[in-house]
Amino acid sequence: MTQCSAQLSLEFHPTLPITVAFDAPQSSSDGGVLLLRQMEARLGLSARLAALLPDARETSKVRHDRREQVRQRLYQSALGYADCNDADRLGHDPLLKSVCERTPQAKGLSSHPPLSRLENAVDARTLRTVLGEIEEQ
Repeated sequence: MTQCSAQLSLEFHPTLPITVAFDAPQSSSDGGVLLLRQMEARLGLSARLAALLPDARETSKVRHDRREQVRQRLYQSALGYADCNDADRLGHDPLLKSVCERTPQAKGLSSHPPLSRLENAVDARTLRTVLGEIEEQ
């Protein structure tokens, strides 16, 4: 008979231990993002991608760094939220905040306008550069 674990510990958050319990009567439909985040932590995808994206924002006004925005956008897309329209609501989701290295009690993630500006900052030349860098690695 297969042994089943009632808990799983994930180690991607820098300050918050993430323990997933499988004994609750209700569970989040977006719980798979935890496994995606664990895999992304091993690959370092968001850091590599964020480093390649342009960031012409005025640093004194930046509330969400590029890596956090890249993570948020990647995870929202993976969860089936194909555009930025859901960012206002999802930015306050405790699970999504946790995988973006915020505590559930922290202020929300990027809203729709900043994520749209992130997407629009990538032109065809930047995209070719990013894809070329990824292929080389």
